[in-house]
Amino acid sequence: MPLYDRPLGSATDATDDGRPVITITDFSACTPAQHIGGVGPGFWDLIDYETDAFGGRLLHADRAAGAADVVLPLNVNGWYAVYVWQMGGDADLEKQFPFDLDSVYSQSAGPALKLSRDAHFSGHLRTLSHDYMMWRGIEAGFWRYDDLTDQSITIRHQGGTVYLAAIQLIPLSPGEVEAVERDRADPARRRLIVKGDDFDPNHGELWAQRLRDSDVCAWIAGCEDTEKLMSPNGAQNITSFCRAMRDIGIEAYIGERPSLWSLYVHWGDQRAVDYDRHPEWHCRDRDGTHTHTCSYAVPEVVDYMLARARAVAEAGPDGFGYFFNRGEGMVLFEPAAMAGFEQQHGVDPLTLSDRDDRLLAWRADIVTDFLRKVRQLLDDVAAEKGYPRIKMVHVVLGCEAANRFHAFDVPTWVNEGLVDVLCPYPWADYPDRWLCEGFVDVDVKYYAQLVSGTDVKLYPMWLAGIWRSHWTPEHVQMKDYFTQAMSDYADGADGISAWDFVGLDTAFRADRWLRLGHKDNLADWATDDFPLPPKLRFTRYAGRTPDRYPVGTGG
Repeated sequence: MPLYDRPLGSATDATDDGRPVITITDFSACTPAQHIGGVGPGFWDLIDYETDAFGGRLLHADRAAGAADVVLPLNVNGWYAVYVWQMGGDADLEKQFPFDLDSVYSQSAGPALKLSRDAHFSGHLRTLSHDYMMWRGIEAGFWRYDDLTDQSITIRHQGGTVYLAAIQLIPLSPGEVEAVERDRADPARRRLIVKGDDFDPNHGELWAQRLRDSDVCAWIAGCEDTEKLMSPNGAQNITSFCRAMRDIGIEAYIGERPSLWSLYVHWGDQRAVDYDRHPEWHCRDRDGTHTHTCSYAVPEVVDYMLARARAVAEAGPDGFGYFFNRGEGMVLFEPAAMAGFEQQHGVDPLTLSDRDDRLLAWRADIVTDFLRKVRQLLDDVAAEKGYPRIKMVHVVLGCEAANRFHAFDVPTWVNEGLVDVLCPYPWADYPDRWLCEGFVDVDVKYYAQLVSGTDVKLYPMWLAGIWRSHWTPEHVQMKDYFTQAMSDYADGADGISAWDFVGLDTAFRADRWLRLGHKDNLADWATDDFPLPPKLRFTRYAGRTPDRYPVGTGG
């Protein structure tokens, strides 16, 4: 096991309790037997294989198979670290690199797995390697520590191609079990926040189960679907989200996109319909051109957004706020925004530079006044419903200048209690957002100084490009997870947040990212780290010897 998987870390020596490592490689033992070996939809098939370490019959189902659930008996007692060996699938779905499939990751999330006692499946075990590689083989991913006494594993086909080759069980000594249980009971390690889009119970529970017993303290879910949010029966998807988060012991935050009124492609949401119906709500540029968003200087827009905030708050989340990294241009030159400016400052705002301090401060006051109304609304709903105080959780831009330019007066928000959880996003004061994303660092020291002496908690946000292949590199590379986290903590961060589940897309990355709340262990883990997951090449597969020297050998 890598050092970060060892419950006692570098003190693991002499903890072996004498039990052997168990590697289950023959999936013909799965039941019901009638779901194994058939032809066509609903069936799994078995493929014989060998590697230098072990061989067996792996469980396979094509992405279109729709194979039925099967159960694998474990027949063990006691605590184990559980690893899943599999080959990834569906790399052919990535059309960007059709002739160089070594360069893209598995497109399949692999199987969903569940122990007998689990309420939900855990469904994110994607590998880096895959079935279209020249050097095909199986890759190991850490799943969990658990007491496997009287347990079996239910295996579910969740839509992607599955090649499940082995379940490996590494026994834990009594001292290691004590370390696991002590660690899980320690709230200090919970320092991570993940962000996703709208919570869908059909797949959200797969994520939730993956986060159980991890270092995650909160999940921020979006609320972009107006029909669900403003349902006469209440925002049931948010209620389900809150229930799922509390089931795994973490906080449920909801984030709203303040500028999501229209898109460059058709978007049928009611918010876009209302944008079209009300041109008088629109932000306008200097020459009167209507922009994609609505102005928070317009009273009807403020009322509209407060109604959405109330719908969220009534569902009972632990926190609510705004994705201001997706909220630029909330106030521009529209008449409602500029009313009174010339009288106060003695100058026509249209004659000023976009970076004139008077103009920026004017806009920032409008946005801040809106947040004051939101804070009051959250307090009112909490009092009406008997809820605890609802935190304000905001994703802001990565530096002082960027926030200033886009009318986000973060210092005032901190001073007035308009933010409780602050997640600065790696975007700087640069003309092109898409060129900037992923290439800049959050100014953690600035934010740490800003929140010093207050109750505001700081979680700098990590960003990645599309997990498959993307021209934008990860803000944090896998080899830098531990060192980057150490740097953020040293600069004053309370924890770390991640945009769109960065770090959770593959089992190898998730095994690292979900442990980054362990501040005191990071230096040891960084020293002991290695760049790639364990992999075994096939020496035999489906009765044949794979080409050991394929085209392209050597690079």
